[in-house]
Amino acid sequence: MIRTSALIGLLVLALLAAAPSPPAAAQNDLSRQLIDACVGCRLPHDLHGRDLHGLRFVGSDLREVDFSHANLSGAQFTGVNLDGTRFDDANLHEVRFVGVRLRGTSFARADVSGVRFIGASVSQPDLAGEMAHVMLRDCTGCSFRGLDLHGADLHGIRIVGSSLRDAKLAGANLRDARLIGVSAHGADLSRTELGGADLTGASLRDAHLSGATIADAILCTENRDADADGQRTACADLRGVDLHGLDLRAARWCAFADGEQPRSCRSVTRRELLDFAHADLTGAQAPA
Repeated sequence: MIRTSALIGLLVLALLAAAPSPPAAAQNDLSRQLIDACVGCRLPHDLHGRDLHGLRFVGSDLREVDFSHANLSGAQFTGVNLDGTRFDDANLHEVRFVGVRLRGTSFARADVSGVRFIGASVSQPDLAGEMAHVMLRDCTGCSFRGLDLHGADLHGIRIVGSSLRDAKLAGANLRDARLIGVSAHGADLSRTELGGADLTGASLRDAHLSGATIADAILCTENRDADADGQRTACADLRGVDLHGLDLRAARWCAFADGEQPRSCRSVTRRELLDFAHADLTGAQAPA
């Protein structure tokens, strides 16, 4: 017996294949309804230029589908395979990509304003150039382990709870980046610009920071889960990091409201860096 999702997939294929160009309004509406109701379907390869705004693509096989010039604003892709998929010149305003796989996916000239990635999987060869800027713009729980973006201009990126383990970011511009809760064990951050970056909850264990500019980066914050001993500060984990020559005097301790913008800030203290960031301040320019 053919499963319901497979049957809907066949109907979508048949309907879209038979659609005239441009499709009649009624037929286009039916196509949208079928796609939106289809879970785990294999959609046709040619969906370029179609109005697919606000639709949900769940568990679908979208390998090598052509979405170029399509209107996908407000759509959500959940648990789908996007290997070789083309979003060239597409409207991706406020699109959500959740738990997707991307290999050889193209976003050339697409409108990616407001795009968010959550738990996305991307291969190292594909995470370069335009693809890197699209994904790093706003990504939560993503893995960028071992990526090579040395010297890249990544100012203002937002990657929360993501992995930068063993990443190669030497000489990159990460000013004002939101690196909240990232795991950057062993990452090469030498000569990086980290001024204004938010490193609250970040683990930089054994990362390489030689020649980096820390400036007014946020290294510590209020610990809202303080335990019985009254600890009120939580800092980025700097264990095993060689801080020789780094100027930490302008680094900040900030308290936050419900959003990501600091409610209040002050200079971080030497004691906080020692006790809560577990920093070895030998040779560093540290606050008093």
